[in-house]
Amino acid sequence: MYDLSQNGYTDRQIKKLLKENRQISFECDLLNSQEKYVKTLHSIKGNVSFDAGAEIMGTASFSMAEKEVQGINLVDARLAAYMLLLSPAGWIRFPLGVYIMTSPQISSSEGHTTYNVDCYDKSVILKEDKLTDRLYIPQGAKYDQEVRSILAIAGVTKVSIEGSNLTVPNALEFEIGTDKLTVVNDLLYAINYNPLHFDRTGTAVSERYIVPSGRRAEDEYLTDELSIIRPGASRKQDLYNVPNVIIRYVENPDAAPLRSEYINDSVDSILSTVRRGRKIVDIEAVDDIADQKTLDDYTRRVAVEKSQINDSMSLTTALMPHHGYKDCYFVRHDKMGMAEKYIESSWSMEFAVGGSMTHNIKRITLI
Repeated sequence: MYDLSQNGYTDRQIKKLLKENRQISFECDLLNSQEKYVKTLHSIKGNVSFDAGAEIMGTASFSMAEKEVQGINLVDARLAAYMLLLSPAGWIRFPLGVYIMTSPQISSSEGHTTYNVDCYDKSVILKEDKLTDRLYIPQGAKYDQEVRSILAIAGVTKVSIEGSNLTVPNALEFEIGTDKLTVVNDLLYAINYNPLHFDRTGTAVSERYIVPSGRRAEDEYLTDELSIIRPGASRKQDLYNVPNVIIRYVENPDAAPLRSEYINDSVDSILSTVRRGRKIVDIEAVDDIADQKTLDDYTRRVAVEKSQINDSMSLTTALMPHHGYKDCYFVRHDKMGMAEKYIESSWSMEFAVGGSMTHNIKRITLI
């Protein structure tokens, strides 16, 4: 979750203001293709969503009055979305992402013309930009530098990629026509990093994967007297076909084969080979991986993520502007008998005063 501190307020103070009686508003800054400010749009409605399992994680849809954008070239224009909170010190602005607009659909009713646009975060730049020649990455090249180079060539200049000393063990080639988002994510997975995503400021981000059980809760949602949790929570537990043996391997004719196996044999896990009395095996090849340790870490990552599928929850709250990629937070829901740490897989918020925010979350499972 993002640090909300600004305007002389700490992160904790901002969260307190957000969970009390509050006055909020929404607006978008219209930007040109170079992300230079054009104007602020105030009469705008819609929603903003984020799905950590999607290729293009951030999406939005907006409707705006024709008079707000009349005479402006909207081709490849961008919208920077904001939620505003009125504090004793004045309005505080929270960014909710930078989005590239598709061609607007225009509708008219009772003399009012409205522009309706679907939007995508800047991953769409990399998805639509494809290799026009075969890409060759030599042995010994640093993965993180190759990622930064591809982003720069694609015109993505706001970048925050955690540094890594891992290098390509065997030369790589990517076929002509491969989209650059696929190339970037393949390189990131090879060093067990999170896939590329864009944060609330429109910055391309990736960092090394951390096992959820090793993460601290960044916030909490409680059904207490100050609760912002709304009615309608649901929980799903599905044990069918959740693997307890994960195998990943690399077969390269130019190098020694690599193989990693993770067996969940914990007596404390209801999914384990011990508790279930049988093996449920998930085995797949991996195209490229930096080394044996990275393959071991990646295999455990797959085991953890697949085990989380068995216990998920959908939660509705008041609108909160600090959610991002796979946030970790604590949920206590007294009516459902829950008090656990969860990882958020997706969220969606209405771009409207009085609107709701939905969260799809997965319980952190120790395996």
